[in-house]
Amino acid sequence: MANKDSDRQQMMFTVQKYNFAAYDLLLYLDTHPDDKKAFGMFRELVSKTRKAKQDFEEKYGPLEAYNAAYEDKFNWLEKPWPWEREANK
Repeated sequence: MANKDSDRQQMMFTVQKYNFAAYDLLLYLDTHPDDKKAFGMFRELVSKTRKAKQDFEEKYGPLEAYNAAYEDKFNWLEKPWPWEREANK
């Protein structure tokens, strides 16, 4: 079970890492919209974020309630919340 939790945490960290970097570049682009290099980096990070989220959701289920709409049934509440998993350790 610990290995599964470790893999889940690593995948979540990857999602968070790419999402944070993309958002940081988004803020930069708000004030520097003509920076083509930054925009290219932003697009790459958005793509990596989407892929990381997709990989996570395929293995562990939806990250957001809206993404449960793409499942066969509404399973958003079936999984324990992150803080519930931590409390059970």
